[in-house]
Amino acid sequence: MSFMPPWFWLLLALLFFSALAGWVLQRGLKKQALSADANDVQRQANRRIQQQHLTDLDQALAEGRLSPAQHAMARDDMLRHVLSDATAAQGNGMRPQVNAASAGPVRVVWIVLCLAALSGWSYAQLGAAQTWWPLPLSQRVQITATTPEQLAEQTRAWQQATQSRPADAQAWLTLARLHAAQNQHALAEQALARVLVLAPEHDLWVERAQMKALSAGGVFAGEPWQWIQQVLTAQPLHLNALVLAGSAAWSEKRHDAARAYWQQALGLVPADSDAAQGLQQALAQATEMPKLAEAQASQVVPVLTPTPSGGDTRPLIQGEVRVTPEVQSQIGAGASLFVYAVAEEGSRRPVAIWRSTPTAWPVRFGLSDSMGMGAPPVLSSLAQVRLVARISKTGSAQKQPDDWQVELEGVKTGVQGVVLNITGR
Repeated sequence: MSFMPPWFWLLLALLFFSALAGWVLQRGLKKQALSADANDVQRQANRRIQQQHLTDLDQALAEGRLSPAQHAMARDDMLRHVLSDATAAQGNGMRPQVNAASAGPVRVVWIVLCLAALSGWSYAQLGAAQTWWPLPLSQRVQITATTPEQLAEQTRAWQQATQSRPADAQAWLTLARLHAAQNQHALAEQALARVLVLAPEHDLWVERAQMKALSAGGVFAGEPWQWIQQVLTAQPLHLNALVLAGSAAWSEKRHDAARAYWQQALGLVPADSDAAQGLQQALAQATEMPKLAEAQASQVVPVLTPTPSGGDTRPLIQGEVRVTPEVQSQIGAGASLFVYAVAEEGSRRPVAIWRSTPTAWPVRFGLSDSMGMGAPPVLSSLAQVRLVARISKTGSAQKQPDDWQVELEGVKTGVQGVVLNITGR
């Protein structure tokens, strides 16, 4: 696809057709002028012949070869022919056109201006940039479902659509985003792989990298990092790739690298936009994090253990996860417990993830900004969130049918003593 704006090609087309119309009109005017000149030459030749004939008649009368009556009759007959030829010439439009050639350029200029004005007005009334330069696929697909029931219903419908239309990239992308909205990141990544075969856009590669990392519990090592770097190599100022690269570096505790990526991204968005505010918050957090890491270096209990870090003064959500005796009897050794917070509006990407392998119940947990994936929003920027606690036998970050899970909405950031009671699947 060309990177020239649509109006540029429209302007070229208008100029081309206007010039073509002017050229055709100019040719017609020139032919008309040549025809008029040829008619003038013919009339002048006829006039000379008629004058010579009158001279011959007068000479014949003087020499006595014609009588006065014969002379008068021959002269009247010739005059009738002259009048007849003049009348016929006037009827055929063979009148002198002295100013045809000089008026041609003026007419051409007016016609060109009228064509350009008419075409521009038509485009302003009927045209749109999208009709000349369609939006990329990554920007055309939007998910409208909000409730779990709507998401499940639309997921089934689009699964059928992809089966009946396996080459429909838009159907695959819609299905991928429906999976992502339900935190089914592995399925979303698989659907995005199909999309990229049909429409290899940079934004979609970044989206796939994010889904791959989320399905691996927030780990970007391997293919996610490789895909991000490929996009940045081809387009160093790709906004989404820079933001996600910062998140990936943050998840690996490389705060200086995260700050560098986010600083580049900040220069690509309007200063008063929501994206700029989110990036500024992330940059401020990346600046403070080395100091906090030093303060926590002496802590005996590390982050991501059942007991939250007590040295973090930022807003935390603290509580415990309980299970019923029936559930506890079915949990095998080595099962993983995930507790994560999700914004109640907007993206369903977890803003903080806590993980443990409990050996006894209940289990205490703590969530903080340091447990997020780095990209806005961060936990401390949200007034309240939805908490999810899930027990996985396999340890997969992706929800499985035999997992146990509970959700709690309206949890205020900064609260302590939250209880998540898992009673079933």
